Amino acid sequence: MSGLPFPVEVFTAEVPMARPFTHAAHSRRTSRSVLVRCTLAGATGWGEGAPRTYVTGESLESAVHALRHALLPELEGVFSGSFTSGVRELAALDLPAALGTPGHPAPAAAAALETALLDAWCRAHGRDAADALALVGGEVLRAQPRVPASALVVDASRTPAELLGALPAEARARLTHVKVKGLPDPRATHELALAAREFTDPARTTVSVDANGAWSSAQALEAAALLADTVDWLEEPTRPRDWATLHRIQREAGCPVMLDESAVVPADLDEAIRHAAATYVNVRVSKCGGPLASLRMLRHARTLGLRAQLGVQVAEVGPLWAAGRLLAAHVDGLVAVESGRQDEWFPPNLTTPPYKIDRTHHHAEPLPGPGFGLVPSPQLLRFTQAPRGGAGLCRHAAPPRSATSHNEPAKTRTPA
Repeated sequence: MSGLPFPVEVFTAEVPMARPFTHAAHSRRTSRSVLVRCTLAGATGWGEGAPRTYVTGESLESAVHALRHALLPELEGVFSGSFTSGVRELAALDLPAALGTPGHPAPAAAAALETALLDAWCRAHGRDAADALALVGGEVLRAQPRVPASALVVDASRTPAELLGALPAEARARLTHVKVKGLPDPRATHELALAAREFTDPARTTVSVDANGAWSSAQALEAAALLADTVDWLEEPTRPRDWATLHRIQREAGCPVMLDESAVVPADLDEAIRHAAATYVNVRVSKCGGPLASLRMLRHARTLGLRAQLGVQVAEVGPLWAAGRLLAAHVDGLVAVESGRQDEWFPPNLTTPPYKIDRTHHHAEPLPGPGFGLVPSPQLLRFTQAPRGGAGLCRHAAPPRSATSHNEPAKTRTPA
């Protein structure tokens, strides 16, 4: 242990998916998440990170190592005062840098830790995590919460006709954004985007293509020329931080760029602006280091004039999707919001309460508090294990038998 005044435990969770999720950079058939459980002032909180090597360079093993071996003197005294001071001091920490190595932050590990700490702190004070967002969100938050329509993501496991064509007319009419996952071939990707456009009304539904950084510079420029008149933006079209190519895509092809893998820390956004290489940024809770770190990224994007999408990591199993829903309901001015397809990939009872989404209106309601309002269920805990050996930040234990969290009575969020 590092001498922290509260216990912290780390677990890994690997859950088989009912169907694969495939794009140009990767195909996934199993979730791989790191779960953190901590206790503050007698209340237990849960957090999750989804390490992906092609996103931030983190693996499940490296995220666990970061959590087990980090020394975090920055956390000493953070939770010794009021609810407000605890939230603000936690929000001021750069946990991705503290858990990583110089030049290599560990945002997925940080997301698991930050979410668990914030969840426990809110529960200890009987507060909704929305109250914590309000303390540090500033100008990026709505005056009143509202549940936005979630985007629909078309990955390579199904064609646009199979996914969009199967929707009832009412559900298609309510779509506000469709993301098409790119294929290795830019021309085949263009055909997919055209097929998706056949099912959408450009007046009310935007369409984007996400290449997940899998195309070469030449392929990305070819794709941008093909897609400029078909999509509203092109997400991460080439290898991360290839600012020169991203600049050319925007200036020569006239296709707006959305950063994703290129934008992990706020300094990435500064570089993008310096090179005129982006118009949008995709902010994801795990990729950016947690809900408070994501707010920091969103505030910086707003300052620089970049518009934002709130995305998800594929196969989030619990605390991450709860945190994402809360941000989606409270952050203003988002161009698109993703909510995942856990209802198709996983059993419904991985968490308490279970994942639920209205697929007709595309609404993913935030959960009632306190905290983020969610705990892993016994079903999810059957897929978890505690890594063996080592010392450091996390106190290890056998996989938990119960997700009991000593919660205070829940209070209900009432988004407008």
